[in-house]
Amino acid sequence: MAKERVTVCLPPCNPGDVVQAIGAAMAPFDYNRDAGVGDPDVETWWDYWQIDGGGCEFLVVPGHEDDPRLIRGAETLSGEPRNVPPTLCDGGPRALLDLETPRARAAAGARRAFEAWREFASAYPPGRAFGDFQARHLADPESYSQVQAVEDYRTQPVIAAFLDNPELEEAVGGDPIARLSDDLDSLVRHAVDAALPSNALLTLDGRWLDVANAERRRYFSDYLIALPADAYAVRVLYHG
Repeated sequence: MAKERVTVCLPPCNPGDVVQAIGAAMAPFDYNRDAGVGDPDVETWWDYWQIDGGGCEFLVVPGHEDDPRLIRGAETLSGEPRNVPPTLCDGGPRALLDLETPRARAAAGARRAFEAWREFASAYPPGRAFGDFQARHLADPESYSQVQAVEDYRTQPVIAAFLDNPELEEAVGGDPIARLSDDLDSLVRHAVDAALPSNALLTLDGRWLDVANAERRRYFSDYLIALPADAYAVRVLYHG
């Protein structure tokens, strides 16, 4: 079992009622719940939880850092104190959460990586993505080993030079031939879609959705942005 985060969406409520509202929303997914006759047969997910968006807190809309409706968990799951900066929060009404800045930053980062790679790679013969070598290995593992696939990929002039440039590698990321294709629009959209999601989403109508692929990440982002302005979204760390 692991610790992951779910973004819990709640109808408008008083800040003092948020913990109780989260508990009610998450109750159907409790490992230890007492299922009654006629209760829906749902897959269970957690055995304890805490409001804690550590590492994926929401940005606060500038000028609203002291709004009492913002939610900031005081402790971690292990009981250690948290010090959440005023510019961040674990949740609050959607109107107080700056959802656009992380998306804009992600888009800008994707464009920078794309442009940096294109400029760098233009000085070398075109290379092939590692997936091409891996597919050849899987098709004929006896005559083309995994070790050979890795070697052939890494010794391509453009990749050899890339691996010898740690600053570029840090800025661009791994397997750039596969990721930084000619489709800049798709690259940016994928980066934007990945800027907001947590591991899971608990919707206003009680659906628990794992966010495990590009389609779900896009759904998560679109859902969060479309929430009513006074509806709450809260990052919850759970053990499940």
